Amino acid sequence: MRKIFADTGYWIALLNKIQILTDIPGDFSDRIILKDTVGTIVECYENPEGYAVDLAIPNSRLVGGFEYENVVLTPQQFIVVSRERETVKVSTQ
Repeated sequence: MRKIFADTGYWIALLNKIQILTDIPGDFSDRIILKDTVGTIVECYENPEGYAVDLAIPNSRLVGGFEYENVVLTPQQFIVVSRERETVKVSTQ
């Protein structure tokens, strides 16, 4: 796991669960992603510092209840809410 120290004073790493601090525009859609949306860091960039994040957007019409939007964020746009990897059981039925 690659770790990068951010200006915010904490370690940020791949697969950290994050929460965005402000509304942000989608990088690949016209949607505005609302503050407090949670996601997972999937890539880290060093220069300039940035993090590709898959954000989980609630959508009750979809199986699983979410759709996902990938955005690139700076450390000032999010907080790390969990440094633990989450395990999700997937049904094969």
